[in-house]
Amino acid sequence: MFPQIGRLTDAMRSVFVELLVHGPLSRAEVARRLSLSPSALTKVTRPFIEAGYLLEAAGEGPATVGRPSQPLRVDASRMSFAGIKLTADDLFAVRTDLGARVERETSRPLASHDIGHVLGQIVEVVEELTVPGRPLSAVGISLAGTATPSDPVVHTSPFLGWSRLPLGRLVEEAVSVPTVLDNDVRALTAVQQWFGEGVGHSSFALLTVGAGIGCGLVIDDRLVSGRSGLVGHLRIDDRGPMCERGHRGCARAYASSPSIRRSIASTLERPELTFDDCLTLAADGDPVARRVLDEAGAALGQVAATVANLTAPELIVLSGESVHMYDVCAPAFDAALAHHTHWTATPVRVAVKPFTFNEWARGAAVTALQHLLLNR
Repeated sequence: MFPQIGRLTDAMRSVFVELLVHGPLSRAEVARRLSLSPSALTKVTRPFIEAGYLLEAAGEGPATVGRPSQPLRVDASRMSFAGIKLTADDLFAVRTDLGARVERETSRPLASHDIGHVLGQIVEVVEELTVPGRPLSAVGISLAGTATPSDPVVHTSPFLGWSRLPLGRLVEEAVSVPTVLDNDVRALTAVQQWFGEGVGHSSFALLTVGAGIGCGLVIDDRLVSGRSGLVGHLRIDDRGPMCERGHRGCARAYASSPSIRRSIASTLERPELTFDDCLTLAADGDPVARRVLDEAGAALGQVAATVANLTAPELIVLSGESVHMYDVCAPAFDAALAHHTHWTATPVRVAVKPFTFNEWARGAAVTALQHLLLNR
């Protein structure tokens, strides 16, 4: 990843990540956080400083005699990443620096799920995001489905209709840039871990609500990988509505945006209603819409409590394309979370994260950054 430095040791990775996520920090503070001696820290940081990846934040530390007191910070401009989020209808892409700051962004519709068409769109946006003289270090791609950074294959993606598709290899061959795949919820969790609501928390959960319900987990500072976070079909009530997979009373049947819209539109016999129309009706006091949104909020609160009971997170971040429904169903969510959380547990704090698709694309860029930094 750092051609001027060579292979990184575990200590080098730890120091660089600490400064990337929490910097600028003084040398003394970095050494204290990572239990390193001053001489060991100097040995670890010298290659980064000589290569220009770490800088002294001049003027940000007190003037003292002896060892330099200026805090160290990462020069985020030294590397760039492309992050791409694929949905059933669109492609969203960003270019970020090492600190996940968005430098450019773009999007385009997907006219087809044919891999030739999608691959062509990916190549176009990578070219659009590439700056002369500043090549991309990696491309990250996130999508709903079974994909992990250690595997170039999308094993399943229901929204795109893909199965066993070697998307990572195809993109890497087409753009000549290392390419990393990941599930979209896990990628969004990654950006929250290093550059968002999760910073400063060793354990937290991310719940997303939209066309489905997803969950990402960070436990003891480690992003949980593998096929985790499949919470959409947790049973809420045996007497509840049916989801599209034939599960009665699951969380998805109650709280996904298509289920909410379908339930209200069919009961009111108003098929033209959109999801946002349904939220407006509920906010205005329509009894049918109010009941459905209260049930959705309660179901989502029960899912959050189940995750909290199992993993004991310090924080739950609530996001996703339908997270604005929280404004309508917050009392029901909060009540269910409190009711279903184990009575001995410390109440978990919930942070609502406003949604944009570009934030998911930014997550894909961070997935690529984490994979290169932590696995090489």
